[in-house]
Amino acid sequence: MARRVSKSPKRNLSPSRTQVDIQFESDENAYSDPVDSCRSLVQNVVFERRDRESLSPQATELFNSATAFQDEAEASWLLNNINSTTILVKVDKVVFSINGNYFLKENQPCVLFLHGFGPGRNWANWIKLAYQLSQQCQYSIILIDLPGFGQSSGRSLDQTSWKRYGPEILIAVLSSFHLRHPASVVAQCGGAATTVRTINRYPLWFRGRGLVFSNSVIGDFGESKIGDFENNLTKYNIHIVVYWIPDQDHTKYCVAYKRWNKLRVTGFRHLELVDLEPATQTMKQFYPLIRVIGISRCSSKNQAYVYKLSDEFVKQVIDKLDRKA
Repeated sequence: MARRVSKSPKRNLSPSRTQVDIQFESDENAYSDPVDSCRSLVQNVVFERRDRESLSPQATELFNSATAFQDEAEASWLLNNINSTTILVKVDKVVFSINGNYFLKENQPCVLFLHGFGPGRNWANWIKLAYQLSQQCQYSIILIDLPGFGQSSGRSLDQTSWKRYGPEILIAVLSSFHLRHPASVVAQCGGAATTVRTINRYPLWFRGRGLVFSNSVIGDFGESKIGDFENNLTKYNIHIVVYWIPDQDHTKYCVAYKRWNKLRVTGFRHLELVDLEPATQTMKQFYPLIRVIGISRCSSKNQAYVYKLSDEFVKQVIDKLDRKA
């Protein structure tokens, strides 16, 4: 797998702007199928990946936090193996600068991690899974800030770009790593919603893979007609498990939960809904706030939230990604 290395670009990170004033040095089209040798190109989506020469200051500060990473082996692995990058994505005439961090090895299965919506949501949320997946299962990993979050461009905490351009941004990000196989996804809330819409437009990117969602609140599935999503899961052998912990923002009365539950009742085998009880089955909890300068947006700009995951939940995620359960 070729690694594209160049100096980090000068980026305009103003939260009030979606358009990024950066000139592409080369335009590569995103492709809808990672396996097809003819590379079905998406003509209106181009990308350019610009790797940093060193780990970003935010990632360096985070991985050095003894609060988040008490295991010296884990912290050392992250500091020595994670790479920081910027992925420029142009959809039609709109340009996005996507901040990312990754660990990739050729011919390994890849997992894309996506955060949810709200202050303090960024690429760091799922980082505690990175070490376990790389060590236990030899997965490659990609973590990004979606538009409007962290160090990616876009209006702060605004979901408009997700809904309109999210699928194209995701396939451009995956295409930028020149993967030769479909990818899995671990996503929370809005990141899961973006993945659902991507499956409806570009299902070949997830063919035969296991995906893990947490509290996947989705209003707009991006379907041409109701049922397209389930048809894509069946046709392309995509399996999703949705973990649900109810709270004021993720109730069992929302559109998505009702649909997931209906599929559970009817015995649909490509999506599994798992209800977790907050009092007895805590899937994750927040660490004490970790100070990392400039890692987030708005009032949380210097705060990183890192999900603390139980050993049991980590094993469940691995099993679902490996399609063992």
